[in-house]
Amino acid sequence: MSVLFLILSIAFSTFINLIFRWFKVYNVNKFHAIIINYLVCFSIGFFLSQNRSILSNIQSDWFLYCLGLGFVFVVIFFSMALTTEKMGISVTAVSGKMSVIVPVLFAYFYTNEDISALFLAGVILSLFSIYFISVKKDLVLEKKYLFLPIIVFLGGGFIDTSLKVLESAYGTEVSMDEISYSIFLGAFLAGILLFVVRNNINFRVIERKSLVAGVLLGIPNYFSIFFLLSSISSFEDKSALVFGINNIGVVLLSTLLSVFIFKESLSKGNKLGLGLAILSIVIIGYAS
Repeated sequence: MSVLFLILSIAFSTFINLIFRWFKVYNVNKFHAIIINYLVCFSIGFFLSQNRSILSNIQSDWFLYCLGLGFVFVVIFFSMALTTEKMGISVTAVSGKMSVIVPVLFAYFYTNEDISALFLAGVILSLFSIYFISVKKDLVLEKKYLFLPIIVFLGGGFIDTSLKVLESAYGTEVSMDEISYSIFLGAFLAGILLFVVRNNINFRVIERKSLVAGVLLGIPNYFSIFFLLSSISSFEDKSALVFGINNIGVVLLSTLLSVFIFKESLSKGNKLGLGLAILSIVIIGYAS
């Protein structure tokens, strides 16, 4: 089941990337769709959970931690959107996925996970593969915006590390579905707060296609987090393996599907990145 959870997490995360591509095709308002998405995520988790006692959980440390992490979700999303706007999607992809090094280092230094030199070699190779897969020829870096990818890098690493902390500290106390829906509740509340500030509570600005897009995004988004948490739990003391395989797996599968579905062309560097990605997965898997 451990491997199945990991594969499902990669698959649902990849669906999210594909849906974002369709957002651009149909000119969907990302901000509105994201808010709806978080409401859908919370609703799915809440109704699938056997424990729906939000009022009784509200004073629990784990619940408040989840709500706070949900707020971070929204902040990082806006940072990613701004990075894409100012510096391009390649920079966002590289900085977001390379953040895998943060939970890997956390697993080694703070949770004492056994990480071999071969495993680290696989992780380093995966970072190179992410770079080569993501970077395009027209990449432009403006110095005044360099803080944006740094925020995305650190924020992505913080989120992954926080998921590991949540599972380790409270995994035996509460179920994964409770943790999942609580995180998305926090994200939804943060999104609504930002919406109110930006639109003066004018919900009529939300278009029908944004509602539909939010629902379509929310389903894979919920299950990507749920199965990631389940994978961390089932692999026990090998969270570094989970994050390493998950990140590079999403990049690899997203790129391949973009070629087949959106007919994207790959440069020699992109093809090199795909080869390195496959090799890094084999090395990380073997080393673990």
